[in-house]
Amino acid sequence: MKLKLKKIGNITKVAGLIILIFGSIGLVEKQYGARICSSIHVEIDNQHKNYFISESDIIDLITDGGEQRIVGELFSDLKLRAIEKELLKTKFIQNAEVFKDLGGNLTIKINQSRPIARLISQKMNDRYISNQGEVLPLSKRYTARVLIIDGAYADNAKLYSLYESEYGKSLMELLHFIERDPFWKAQIAQLSIDKKGDIRMYTQVSKQEVEFGKPENIEEKFMKLKIFYKDILPAKGWNSYERVSVKFNHQIVCE
Repeated sequence: MKLKLKKIGNITKVAGLIILIFGSIGLVEKQYGARICSSIHVEIDNQHKNYFISESDIIDLITDGGEQRIVGELFSDLKLRAIEKELLKTKFIQNAEVFKDLGGNLTIKINQSRPIARLISQKMNDRYISNQGEVLPLSKRYTARVLIIDGAYADNAKLYSLYESEYGKSLMELLHFIERDPFWKAQIAQLSIDKKGDIRMYTQVSKQEVEFGKPENIEEKFMKLKIFYKDILPAKGWNSYERVSVKFNHQIVCE
């Protein structure tokens, strides 16, 4: 009997503790809701030195250009997830986090989209390609110095994301490979892609066109290119050839 009473007592204590915790949470939420937003604090991640969007842009977005009041409103009337969704409609914003604190501050943390290439077209407006494969508009505020892509592909790429097509996925693999390798990132300035999807590369420090072919067998092709730049050119001279091709399996063609 004593053991049963002890168990009942323990259960009662646990139940009381749970009620106390949920009651405390409810009290805090009530206090939050009753607080008035006193300020908006915007944090923009510029670690990749992209400056596409500013604090004033963020304020304009969440207040509809000043038409919708946030400072002075009750936190209970502010829908934070809706604010995040509104911010994410902007192509230059990759991630948005909105939260409030007991001091009455509304904090907005922004991660910007990071361009890794620029589509230059004779038929439509230039656009960026982000590291997530999204196609972004240009910005009047800032110009990113990134790899150039031109040719028939840039003229006809009516995409929201490169991941919409199998070719786009392969092209993203190529862009990521170049982006990750310091040597190739510094060396390759431009990709020209024809209507068949064949790629020609143009480099920063030598005059050769690099005939790369389709964005496939990427690692193998760059291994052959490294042989060309580290072994063949130093021996023959940097301007000895006008064209090098790595599009064919197991061979390097120099002309």
